[in-house]
Amino acid sequence: MQDYRSKTCCFSGYRIEKMPFGADDLRAVQALEAMLDSAVHAAAARGYTRFLSGMSTGFDLWAAEAVLRAREQAPVQLLCAVPFDKQADHYPADWKRRFNHCLLAADQVYALSRRYYAGCYAARNRFMVDASSLLICYFDGRPGGTAQTVHMAEQSGLEVINLAMHQLKLF
Repeated sequence: MQDYRSKTCCFSGYRIEKMPFGADDLRAVQALEAMLDSAVHAAAARGYTRFLSGMSTGFDLWAAEAVLRAREQAPVQLLCAVPFDKQADHYPADWKRRFNHCLLAADQVYALSRRYYAGCYAARNRFMVDASSLLICYFDGRPGGTAQTVHMAEQSGLEVINLAMHQLKLF
């Protein structure tokens, strides 16, 4: 079986409610989307062809959408790591629509559990880190799942590109 880790990049960042700006702040969202587009293209230029999203609202779905945009110009694949069935059942309508669009457009979907359980998000994050050699993240130091994922990535020797550090320079 071929080892794809050297060609796989995963994403981790905050859900929309934890981002330092709201989804209605178009300037900030567009700036982050542009950074994601640049980061995906740069990774693709370095040979990364597989991009793994955890599919939560906010950063994960913006990253998945960036991969879909990049597919128009580069041979990249969107992989979705869904921690449990019905992950998007309680998403607001717009985020649910975006989730479904990305899921249907994905090249591969990993459904990691049939049901929610305590620790399922951490298991998803571990799955993504173990499958990757690069992490593109949005992490400003706050504790939580993104912090745990960045720590896992660093402990596992992944290269980490933190877009939060770049975005701070924009404001």
